Amino acid sequence: MKKISIVLAALILLGSCREDTIEIRTYGRLTGEVLDAESLLPIAGASVTTNPESDLDITNELGEFLIDSLLEGSYSIRARSTGYDDGIISVQVEGDRITSVTLLLSRGNQENNPPSLPTVLAPDNGAQNIVPNLTLAWAASDVDGDSLSYDVYLFPSDTSSAIPLALGSRDTFLELSNLGFNRRYYWQVAVNDGVNAPVYGEVWSFSVQEYPIDEYRFAFVRPVNGNLTLFGGKAPDGATVEELSFQLTDGSRSYWRPRLRPLLRNEMAALHLVGAETHISIMNRDGSNPQRVTTNVPIRSKDENLASYCWSPTGDQLMYMNFGRLYRINKDGSGLTLVAEADDGFLFTGVDWTALNGNTIVATAERPENFQSRLYLFQMDSLPSPRLETVLNGQIRHPVFSPSGKMIAFSFNSASDFSANGMPLNTQILVYNTENGSLINLSFGKEPGTNDVFPRFTNGGSKILFVNKPSDNIGPSKVMLLDVQTTQNQTRTLLFDNADMPDWN
Repeated sequence: MKKISIVLAALILLGSCREDTIEIRTYGRLTGEVLDAESLLPIAGASVTTNPESDLDITNELGEFLIDSLLEGSYSIRARSTGYDDGIISVQVEGDRITSVTLLLSRGNQENNPPSLPTVLAPDNGAQNIVPNLTLAWAASDVDGDSLSYDVYLFPSDTSSAIPLALGSRDTFLELSNLGFNRRYYWQVAVNDGVNAPVYGEVWSFSVQEYPIDEYRFAFVRPVNGNLTLFGGKAPDGATVEELSFQLTDGSRSYWRPRLRPLLRNEMAALHLVGAETHISIMNRDGSNPQRVTTNVPIRSKDENLASYCWSPTGDQLMYMNFGRLYRINKDGSGLTLVAEADDGFLFTGVDWTALNGNTIVATAERPENFQSRLYLFQMDSLPSPRLETVLNGQIRHPVFSPSGKMIAFSFNSASDFSANGMPLNTQILVYNTENGSLINLSFGKEPGTNDVFPRFTNGGSKILFVNKPSDNIGPSKVMLLDVQTTQNQTRTLLFDNADMPDWN
């Protein structure tokens, strides 16, 4: 019995040792930083806690924290700071190791105020007679000092859709140009502080002035977005060197060779393409409401881009050419009438019409295969065949009457001044006297290597509006003005650079 007792005691002792095995635990260290989510600047004084719970730490001026002696395992780390949403991140702490984390805190909506309602600075709400080039200006503030951005929307009165002029802009002004004349515009500003929902301001309005036809008496063409675009302008007043002009058509399609309506002066005509054909449309002087005039008989000539056409002196009809025929048509597209036919083998290239001297027509024509040109004169009242006035050995283009009807200006390039591929190299402006048949040359001051084209009389006939362009057509054209005199004191004044095909009324 004694032996048995000893064995049982030994077994009991052995079992007891197995149940009390010592468990070894390891600890790690957690370091990190707390930053502003937007600026990435350190946030000092943020509290950092863990779950499972451990010691609490507060970030220093560098946004840094340290929690020591964390039992290895998974933790959820939470950072809190006034004015910010809590930041939470999960980490795995390993024993005898340092684990580093970064917590980004975003500013909390519940403690951030929205920006103020924007107020208008310029133009005044409801302002009228505003020029179509203007600056919108507004103001807004934020009590929290948040950085503000702005979305600006424009609502033209003739459309229900908003045009976003700027999105996320940091400026409190916006420059606009080429707004439509005689139109009302509405606009609105939305302010965003990056925290709260955008604050939309009131809808403000302004009205653009009517087109000042008595002030902006010039019309010309300039390329915009690859298309020929109509502009209106006025002569420099000497007080500024900046160009005084407005874009009239939007540049989405090409219009060229504008012709301002006489007498009423409220409309202008221009050429444009319909398919592959060149047609005439009329529109308001501000470029709005274009209406096609020609339909079945388009403009056709040796070069439709350079062919000219004209208004009747009363402004109720237009005259144009279709190869060797001249037609007139009412401005509403009715009443198409054959006026005259050129000599066999000649194509009309230009025409003008004056009420003086029996309703006189001047027309130029040339052969398609060479540069022999003719200038015709005839009276509309009797509708005779065109009377041959003069023949020149070269290219006559762009005829136009003086206000008195006694002088005709046109561009002329001698047959000896063409390149091998038919490019005119020395086009000059000549003035023909219908009373005595004399010719005077106004281009003696022209720069070598350039051409003078598209003449128009202005200022009662004392000046010629024209275009000077490089003879190789490489480089911009210039709309200029010169005196109708042959003295060495003749002046050439630049009106509009990078411009072509001008008119004046």
